[in-house]
Amino acid sequence: MQNKLSIGEMAKLRSVTVDTLRHYDKIGLLKPYHIDPDSGYRYYSISQYEVLGTIKELRRIGFSLEEIKQFLTDRNVKKSVQTLKESMHTIQEKINELQNIHKILMTRIDNIEHFTNSYKNSDIVIKQFKEREYIRLDKPVNWSDKENFYFGFLELENIIGGNLPVLASNKFGDFIKKEYFDEIRQTSDFSHILSTYESQLFILVQDEEPEQPTQKIEKGLYICTYYGGLTQDKMLPKLKKLLHYCDTNGYTIIGDALRIMQVDVSLTDQHDEAYYEIQIPIQEKI
Repeated sequence: MQNKLSIGEMAKLRSVTVDTLRHYDKIGLLKPYHIDPDSGYRYYSISQYEVLGTIKELRRIGFSLEEIKQFLTDRNVKKSVQTLKESMHTIQEKINELQNIHKILMTRIDNIEHFTNSYKNSDIVIKQFKEREYIRLDKPVNWSDKENFYFGFLELENIIGGNLPVLASNKFGDFIKKEYFDEIRQTSDFSHILSTYESQLFILVQDEEPEQPTQKIEKGLYICTYYGGLTQDKMLPKLKKLLHYCDTNGYTIIGDALRIMQVDVSLTDQHDEAYYEIQIPIQEKI
């Protein structure tokens, strides 16, 4: 046989592995042109070079091996064009999905950088927020019950769905009831509050269209601070400092505080870099 290629030569020419060619032979996708009856060596014709190239290209655009087998069987121009048109539809869907993922990730990166930059000059800042939608977990969770906190967030993530997990998102949070503020103002021992307080977990709706009805957080001014770490005992001193700042500077608190995870542990092994932000709605000074 003229122009015959060993399996190694064919693999090298098309930058595939010998194992790949053996697998293609096994499933009947690309069988050798000739197998030596004495040695069992596989040989390919140079004309099969283009067939292997077609297989590689079809794999690149997302065809399964079974789909490629069908494509290569009883081909004609009309059938091939129709198959390629169908693949273009699939490719466009993937492009749209990737563009959406790109948009979400860019938003998340911008959020982290904006959050970090907002506290360059002070650990207490006033921010203006637009109206935000959220879904709340029905059952409250005790602050001391760390395991159920995480299970609660997982339940909310499953409810919200979406194209991406909550990696690096500023979605998760909980409400700190205004009725607790006086007790927080007056105490330096937070152990009682930590052991008894039950918080209402929520997840912000940002990129999704959930089936479950949402509630709204009113737009307006919020006085904010942040802290690093995953333990609740770091939060209450920060909240107390924020309440003292409001009292000292004449800001009227008009609602429950929000605590939102701005940088989560999906981005860092250092727990002190996992940042929560506390936001308290205030009335604008006249």
